[in-house]
Amino acid sequence: MPREAFPNVPIGEFTITRPFTAPGLFAYRHMQAERLLHFPDFGGGDMNEEQRKDALARMVNVHRPLAALVLFLGVVGLEDFIRDLGARLVDVSGIERHFPKIAELRPVLKKSPLGYARQDKDPAPLSDWAEVNALYQRAIGIAPLAVADLPKLHDLVLIRHTVAHHAALIRPIDVPRFQHWDVQANTLINPPIDFVREMLMLLYQTGRCFETAIADRLFGVILSSQPSNWHEAPSELVLALIETFNWFGKLITDDSVPPMPGIPNYQEDLHARNAAIRAQLTKLCIEEIRRKYAV
Repeated sequence: MPREAFPNVPIGEFTITRPFTAPGLFAYRHMQAERLLHFPDFGGGDMNEEQRKDALARMVNVHRPLAALVLFLGVVGLEDFIRDLGARLVDVSGIERHFPKIAELRPVLKKSPLGYARQDKDPAPLSDWAEVNALYQRAIGIAPLAVADLPKLHDLVLIRHTVAHHAALIRPIDVPRFQHWDVQANTLINPPIDFVREMLMLLYQTGRCFETAIADRLFGVILSSQPSNWHEAPSELVLALIETFNWFGKLITDDSVPPMPGIPNYQEDLHARNAAIRAQLTKLCIEEIRRKYAV
């Protein structure tokens, strides 16, 4: 039986986060979640600007389960980032020579998954942050998540599960599972907007610290085996890692007019432009690496 096309509406969107990389996609998803907290201010009426701002913030909690949904998206974004970055690192050619156990970060294919089920499983359950730390300790020799944050992250995962599977209603059976917050059974998850923003920032900073800790470990070990003039002709491994870490989030300002579709040699000009930008980004990253690691 032929499958029916799923309906979709094209949109125009401009993003500078480079979502084809794991760190760039993580930043993009964080911004998607945060944008849900903003209602448009059309002005008018008998309220001043500050009153309208307060009223729009309150609308987040009136529109349940919007606040809970934003937390859900923030947690899922962090979980997917940890999964995605680990899987991409395993595929970097040559990295296993420096970290023989790094293959442990690769998701494992299930033998006979059901058609509607996920086809692989994580090397460590992302609902167990202590086990994630243990996994990375085995694979690359560091535990990248701050131990002090683990109880709060544990509870945020429980909130994610509750939003996804129980309509944001806290079940009595889950109340004793919370480690950081004191919650009440049979209440809807609907925290104030300031709390949601605070938790989004915690999740984002957790991801960024996780990324930085891993990058420091990988570059520190790999560059220690490189010659002192490694920067003059960087190895393919170093270049691949720079790209994997999204060129450390660096951007290039280019005021030139980009090539437009339909003009002669459009594809060639576009590829040349992209190659030049990549070269500039890579140069900036190498300079930062030399400063940071004194190599």
